[in-house]
Amino acid sequence: MANHHYLPQFYLRGFTNKEGKFLIYSVAKDRFKGGNKWFSPASHFFLPDDNIAPAEGWPDDYLETIYSANESRYARILDKIKAVDQGFGLINEDVVWLNFFAGELFWRVPSQRELIGSATSLDQLNQLGVAVIDRITMQQIDPKQHAEWVKDDPFYFKRLRNVLPATNYWNMLDCKWPCSVKTFTRPFPAICSDNPVMLRHPEKADAFLDDLIFPLAPNKVFFRIRNMREVFNPNLKFYIDMLMLLQAKEYVCCVDPHYLERLYTVYKQNFDTVDELRQMVFGHFTGSQ
Repeated sequence: MANHHYLPQFYLRGFTNKEGKFLIYSVAKDRFKGGNKWFSPASHFFLPDDNIAPAEGWPDDYLETIYSANESRYARILDKIKAVDQGFGLINEDVVWLNFFAGELFWRVPSQRELIGSATSLDQLNQLGVAVIDRITMQQIDPKQHAEWVKDDPFYFKRLRNVLPATNYWNMLDCKWPCSVKTFTRPFPAICSDNPVMLRHPEKADAFLDDLIFPLAPNKVFFRIRNMREVFNPNLKFYIDMLMLLQAKEYVCCVDPHYLERLYTVYKQNFDTVDELRQMVFGHFTGSQ
């Protein structure tokens, strides 16, 4: 049995302390695991054999191979970004892969499993931007035939999770607003959740044609926001961390438990719903809050 990380270890290492470890907060139990024990990135944010999906003509772990190959690219780009505060030296290809990294993680994390698990009909797949085509006729397959395939394939949803970002990435052709990486020179304590990709409209489930915020490190954030203002209050990073915390499904890692407590306290004092917080965060970056 293999532990397949839905959040890559190279990504998680960016949110550890100097010893390469972090605390783990359980959302459901509302407490830190192990009595504030410190854990390594290898210890969490994985599911056993999550990328095992036997298919005719493919090895059992072909999904893990695909993810690993992509992660090597992402890691090199993050190394560039984390090395300096400005002038990251990113080329167009790097920006393409950063966008795909965000979209891939959006679909890999457990928060999206319920949505993926409900996509059993062709209509539901079409709503997610996926068309199922017969390789011989090049026409969409018969709905009844597709239903039988889904029923008979226990690994259908794992493959769908991998297909969704690759298919939906073409929505970027309609994305005319720029992407950017911003450095927050006085960062708050490191924190990350099992659902780190934030969308303005998560109900649309389109990580490639929606405003997006994606923390890459405690002081580095990837933005793709239409009409994003050039100058904004750096303390907005506090509310970005808050939103990421509030949309976590199971685990949050951090290096300062008091910071996590502070995020919860301020949220309860100032917001009634997560949607209200989300609207405030994205609104501040466009001046439309």
